Formats: sequence, structure tokens, C-alpha cells
Amino acid sequence: MLWNHTPDPDFLADPRRGSPHSRGVAVDLTLTDADGNELEMGTPFDTFSPLSHHGVTEVSLTAQRNRSILLGIMSAAGWDFYSKEWWHYQLFNSRRYQTLNDDCLPVAMMPPA
Repeated sequence: MLWNHTPDPDFLADPRRGSPHSRGVAVDLTLTDADGNELEMGTPFDTFSPLSHHGVTEVSLTAQRNRSILLGIMSAAGWDFYSKEWWHYQLFNSRRYQTLNDDCLPVAMMPPA
């Protein structure tokens, strides 16, 4: 449904190919403070813009630092990153995992199209 609405391969996967998310091997996350407040990352989560890319210098120094911290933590833990989304991390070689869909669930996540 997302692909039909906004078929942008920089930020969404063509469902015919699948994605790390549809294989169950990706997470989207951010950093928070001790009270659960999200730290400044330069853009909100799922902002489909070049400002969301890793390494951009057009966001604040605080956001650049926070993105670097998140990248360091996730890389040290063995996760790969997607260069166009500061929030997206996935297992390496994600294509080796089978694509999951509603057929393998007792109750569908998506309504019929």
C-alpha cells in the first residue's frame, strides 16, 4: 500500500523485491534520554529527504553527534545501516532471509487491497 502511494525506491522497497523489514531483519530506532524523550536527530523519523542521510552536515552539530553515537552503537553490535535513513539498521546480507507476508500470520496485518 505504501509503495502504491509513494513509489520512491530511495525510501520504500518495491514489494515485488521485498525489504529487510519484510524479511524481519531490520529495525528503525532512535536515541532517547533517561526520561524517554527522543534526542535531536536532525529530522523526524521517516522523513524521506536527503537530510535523513547519514553524514549530512546540513543538520545541527548536536544531531550529527547523536546520529554518530547511534551509528557507533549499532555498528559495534553487528548491525548494518542504510545510508539514506539515519534510523534504519538491518542484519548484514538481509536478502538471504525469506520475505514474510500476511500468508504466514494467523491474522493479516494489512486489509485486502
